[in-house]
Amino acid sequence: MSSKARYAVIFGLVFAVLSSLPVLAQSGAIKGRIKERGGKMLEGVTVRAVHARDEQKKFETKSDAKGEFELKGVSAGDYVLSFERQGFQTFTTRSLSVGEGETLKLSRVIELAPDRPPVAIIRGAVFTGEGLTLPNASVKIERIDEGKRLKRETVSVEAGEFAFRLPAEKATYRITAVARGFQAATKEIGIEGDEVRQIALTLERVK
Repeated sequence: MSSKARYAVIFGLVFAVLSSLPVLAQSGAIKGRIKERGGKMLEGVTVRAVHARDEQKKFETKSDAKGEFELKGVSAGDYVLSFERQGFQTFTTRSLSVGEGETLKLSRVIELAPDRPPVAIIRGAVFTGEGLTLPNASVKIERIDEGKRLKRETVSVEAGEFAFRLPAEKATYRITAVARGFQAATKEIGIEGDEVRQIALTLERVK
Protein backbone atom coordinates (compact mmCIF):
# COMPACT_ATOMS: atom_id res chain seq x y z
CA MET A 1 0.00 0.00 0.00
CA SER A 2 1.37 3.38 -0.96
CA SER A 3 2.00 6.16 1.54
CA LYS A 4 -0.88 8.19 0.03
CA ALA A 5 -3.25 5.26 0.48
CA ARG A 6 -2.17 4.72 4.10
CA TYR A 7 -2.76 8.41 4.91
CA ALA A 8 -6.19 8.18 3.32
CA VAL A 9 -7.09 5.16 5.45
CA ILE A 10 -5.80 6.80 8.67
CA PHE A 11 -7.66 10.06 7.90
CA GLY A 12 -10.81 8.08 7.25
CA LEU A 13 -10.53 6.25 10.59
CA VAL A 14 -9.87 9.47 12.52
CA PHE A 15 -12.82 11.18 10.84
CA ALA A 16 -15.06 8.23 11.67
CA VAL A 17 -14.03 8.29 15.34
CA LEU A 18 -14.53 12.05 15.65
CA SER A 19 -17.90 11.82 13.93
CA SER A 20 -19.06 9.23 16.46
CA LEU A 21 -18.23 11.44 19.48
CA PRO A 22 -21.12 13.44 21.00
CA VAL A 23 -21.16 17.16 20.29
CA LEU A 24 -20.20 19.09 23.40
CA ALA A 25 -22.89 21.57 24.37
CA GLN A 26 -21.75 25.13 24.97
CA SER A 27 -22.32 26.37 28.51
CA GLY A 28 -24.13 29.61 29.20
CA ALA A 29 -24.13 32.27 31.91
CA ILE A 30 -26.49 34.36 34.04
CA LYS A 31 -25.72 38.00 34.81
CA GLY A 32 -27.45 40.65 36.88
CA ARG A 33 -27.24 43.32 39.58
CA ILE A 34 -28.38 43.45 43.20
CA LYS A 35 -29.20 46.40 45.44
CA GLU A 36 -30.69 47.17 48.81
CA ARG A 37 -34.34 48.13 48.54
CA GLY A 38 -34.39 51.90 48.17
CA GLY A 39 -30.63 52.07 48.68
CA LYS A 40 -27.17 51.25 47.37
CA MET A 41 -25.84 48.33 45.35
CA LEU A 42 -25.06 45.26 47.49
CA GLU A 43 -21.73 43.45 47.64
CA GLY A 44 -21.24 39.93 48.97
CA VAL A 45 -24.70 38.58 48.17
CA THR A 46 -24.63 34.81 47.63
CA VAL A 47 -26.29 34.00 44.32
CA ARG A 48 -27.36 30.40 43.62
CA ALA A 49 -28.90 28.89 40.52
CA VAL A 50 -30.50 25.47 41.06
CA HIS A 51 -31.81 23.41 38.15
CA ALA A 52 -35.61 23.16 38.31
CA ARG A 53 -35.61 19.38 37.75
CA ASP A 54 -32.19 18.33 39.06
CA GLU A 55 -31.23 19.88 42.41
CA GLN A 56 -27.75 18.35 42.15
CA LYS A 57 -27.06 20.71 39.26
CA LYS A 58 -26.35 24.06 40.91
CA PHE A 59 -24.08 27.06 40.42
CA GLU A 60 -23.00 29.70 42.94
CA THR A 61 -21.20 33.04 43.06
CA LYS A 62 -21.18 36.35 44.99
CA SER A 63 -21.92 39.90 43.90
CA ASP A 64 -19.03 42.34 43.62
CA ALA A 65 -18.59 45.89 44.96
CA LYS A 66 -20.88 47.19 42.20
CA GLY A 67 -23.62 44.72 43.10
CA GLU A 68 -22.97 42.82 39.88
CA PHE A 69 -22.73 39.03 39.53
CA GLU A 70 -22.13 36.46 36.80
CA LEU A 71 -22.78 32.74 37.07
CA LYS A 72 -20.53 31.06 34.53
CA GLY A 73 -20.54 27.57 33.04
CA VAL A 74 -24.31 27.19 33.34
CA SER A 75 -25.62 24.31 31.23
CA ALA A 76 -28.84 24.78 29.28
CA GLY A 77 -32.05 24.35 31.25
CA ASP A 78 -34.51 25.96 33.64
CA TYR A 79 -33.13 27.41 36.88
CA VAL A 80 -34.46 29.02 40.06
CA LEU A 81 -32.22 31.79 41.44
CA SER A 82 -31.90 32.68 45.12
CA PHE A 83 -30.15 35.71 46.64
CA GLU A 84 -28.95 35.61 50.26
CA ARG A 85 -27.05 37.97 52.53
CA GLN A 86 -27.03 38.29 56.30
CA GLY A 87 -29.33 41.06 57.47
CA PHE A 88 -31.60 40.80 54.43
CA GLN A 89 -34.59 38.70 53.47
CA THR A 90 -33.80 35.94 50.96
CA PHE A 91 -35.19 36.61 47.49
CA THR A 92 -36.10 33.76 45.09
CA THR A 93 -37.02 34.10 41.43
CA ARG A 94 -39.43 32.15 39.29
CA SER A 95 -37.98 29.52 36.95
CA LEU A 96 -35.70 31.10 34.34
CA SER A 97 -34.62 29.43 31.11
CA VAL A 98 -30.98 29.43 29.97
CA GLY A 99 -30.32 28.42 26.38
CA GLU A 100 -27.26 26.58 25.11
CA GLY A 101 -24.34 29.01 24.98
CA GLU A 102 -26.64 31.88 26.04
CA THR A 103 -25.87 34.65 28.51
CA LEU A 104 -29.10 35.43 30.33
CA LYS A 105 -29.16 39.03 31.57
CA LEU A 106 -31.80 39.76 34.21
CA SER A 107 -34.06 42.53 32.97
CA ARG A 108 -34.31 44.31 36.33
CA VAL A 109 -32.12 44.92 39.35
CA ILE A 110 -32.78 42.46 42.18
CA GLU A 111 -33.76 44.33 45.37
CA LEU A 112 -33.27 42.78 48.80
CA ALA A 113 -35.34 43.99 51.74
CA PRO A 114 -33.76 44.26 55.20
CA ASP A 115 -34.76 41.57 57.68
CA ARG A 116 -37.78 42.53 59.74
CA PRO A 117 -37.20 41.49 63.33
CA PRO A 118 -40.16 39.49 64.68
CA VAL A 119 -42.59 41.63 66.67
CA ALA A 120 -45.88 41.25 68.45
CA ILE A 121 -48.56 43.85 67.81
CA ILE A 122 -51.46 44.74 70.06
CA ARG A 123 -53.89 47.00 68.29
CA GLY A 124 -57.37 48.10 69.13
CA ALA A 125 -59.84 50.95 69.47
CA VAL A 126 -61.41 53.04 72.22
CA PHE A 127 -65.21 53.45 72.29
CA THR A 128 -67.72 55.34 74.38
CA GLY A 129 -70.49 53.52 76.18
CA GLU A 130 -72.78 54.58 73.33
CA GLY A 131 -70.59 52.69 70.84
CA LEU A 132 -68.96 55.77 69.32
CA THR A 133 -65.20 55.85 68.62
CA LEU A 134 -63.23 58.00 71.02
CA PRO A 135 -60.18 59.89 69.68
CA ASN A 136 -57.52 61.56 71.82
CA ALA A 137 -57.83 59.03 74.63
CA SER A 138 -54.59 58.26 76.48
CA VAL A 139 -53.76 54.56 76.13
CA LYS A 140 -51.08 53.00 78.33
CA ILE A 141 -49.58 49.50 78.19
CA GLU A 142 -47.61 47.82 80.98
CA ARG A 143 -46.07 44.37 81.20
CA ILE A 144 -47.34 42.68 84.35
CA ASP A 145 -45.73 39.21 84.35
CA GLU A 146 -42.27 38.32 85.65
CA GLY A 147 -40.51 39.34 82.44
CA LYS A 148 -38.58 42.51 81.68
CA ARG A 149 -40.50 45.63 82.68
CA LEU A 150 -42.10 47.59 79.86
CA LYS A 151 -44.31 50.69 79.88
CA ARG A 152 -45.49 52.68 76.88
CA GLU A 153 -48.14 55.26 76.11
CA THR A 154 -49.92 56.49 73.00
CA VAL A 155 -53.04 58.44 72.01
CA SER A 156 -56.00 57.09 70.06
CA VAL A 157 -56.42 58.60 66.60
CA GLU A 158 -59.53 60.02 64.93
CA ALA A 159 -61.14 56.58 64.56
CA GLY A 160 -60.31 55.74 68.18
CA GLU A 161 -57.58 53.33 67.07
CA PHE A 162 -54.20 52.66 68.67
CA ALA A 163 -51.37 50.13 68.33
CA PHE A 164 -48.28 48.95 70.21
CA ARG A 165 -45.29 47.09 68.71
CA LEU A 166 -43.78 44.76 71.30
CA PRO A 167 -41.04 42.13 71.63
CA ALA A 168 -42.06 38.81 70.06
CA GLU A 169 -42.05 36.80 73.27
CA LYS A 170 -44.56 35.27 75.63
CA ALA A 171 -45.84 37.99 77.94
CA THR A 172 -48.88 39.42 79.70
CA TYR A 173 -49.81 43.09 79.39
CA ARG A 174 -52.30 45.46 80.98
CA ILE A 175 -53.78 48.09 78.64
CA THR A 176 -55.55 51.10 80.16
CA ALA A 177 -57.46 53.85 78.36
CA VAL A 178 -58.22 57.21 80.00
CA ALA A 179 -60.12 60.24 78.67
CA ARG A 180 -61.48 63.39 80.29
CA GLY A 181 -65.11 62.98 81.29
CA PHE A 182 -64.93 59.17 81.15
CA GLN A 183 -64.15 56.39 83.59
CA ALA A 184 -60.90 54.53 82.86
CA ALA A 185 -61.09 51.09 81.25
CA THR A 186 -58.53 48.33 81.63
CA LYS A 187 -57.94 44.95 80.00
CA GLU A 188 -55.26 42.29 80.32
CA ILE A 189 -54.03 40.38 77.31
CA GLY A 190 -51.45 37.65 76.80
CA ILE A 191 -49.31 37.09 73.73
CA GLU A 192 -47.31 34.02 72.75
CA GLY A 193 -44.77 35.53 70.34
CA ASP A 194 -44.81 36.92 66.80
CA GLU A 195 -48.53 37.63 66.49
CA VAL A 196 -51.19 40.33 66.22
CA ARG A 197 -53.89 40.70 68.89
CA GLN A 198 -56.99 42.90 68.76
CA ILE A 199 -58.79 44.50 71.69
CA ALA A 200 -61.54 47.04 72.30
CA LEU A 201 -61.78 49.34 75.32
CA THR A 202 -65.12 50.91 76.26
CA LEU A 203 -65.16 54.04 78.43
CA GLU A 204 -68.33 54.96 80.27
CA ARG A 205 -69.13 58.60 80.88
CA VAL A 206 -68.67 59.99 84.36
CA LYS A 207 -72.06 60.60 85.93
